[in-house]
Amino acid sequence: MDFLSAIDWVAVIKIVGIDIMLGVDNAIVIALACAALPADVRKRAVILGTAGAVGLRAILLVFAGYLMGLTWVKLIAGAYLLYIGYKLLMESGEEHEVDAPNRVRDAVKTIIVADFMMSLDNVLAVVGAAQSAGDHSTLYAIAGIVLSIPIIIFGAQGIMKLMERFPVIIWLGAGLLGWVGAEMMITDPVLTDYITRVHMTLGDYTHLSYKLAGFVAVVFTVIAMRRIGNGRMTGKEA
Repeated sequence: MDFLSAIDWVAVIKIVGIDIMLGVDNAIVIALACAALPADVRKRAVILGTAGAVGLRAILLVFAGYLMGLTWVKLIAGAYLLYIGYKLLMESGEEHEVDAPNRVRDAVKTIIVADFMMSLDNVLAVVGAAQSAGDHSTLYAIAGIVLSIPIIIFGAQGIMKLMERFPVIIWLGAGLLGWVGAEMMITDPVLTDYITRVHMTLGDYTHLSYKLAGFVAVVFTVIAMRRIGNGRMTGKEA
């Protein structure tokens, strides 16, 4: 009982709440990466990918303050998220000749890398919520992530089931990665002056405009590339 009374439950509740909200993004990434896998290996890929991503995020928490102070970090990470959204959407619905083990490995790698990129921003919110715990703030933050793991795993599996019934969710999920990527890019210190000048013109719509641009960039690039590919296939058949 003494141990339980020593715990800062307010910090724990805040951390878990933030991780659950942020876990929606992670669940979408996992679902997109595993959607094309055979049903019998999806669960293994989800668990392995989540474990790897959580391990990296715990390490990232320790160095969060240092990384966020660097220029170009969020710009590069955001751009990579746009690429991940494009890549996963392009691969959705395609027939793969690669065997299941290799496809699981590729899915796990995608989950870990994408989650790491997304976590660059997310960990700051968790670290901020843990500050009230004082010297144990990092431990609290890591514990909060661990507690949110089941929610991320079950959330990803639920989203995959919805994707099977409503394929449009795949497009929305990929677009969301573009949205998050653009949001991260425009908060990089190297773009501060540029965004300030744009804000003088667009006002409160500045960030929303760039987020929508990221969403649209992923979705419409895939549409364009698929049309080009279909045009080439039609030309060959003719």
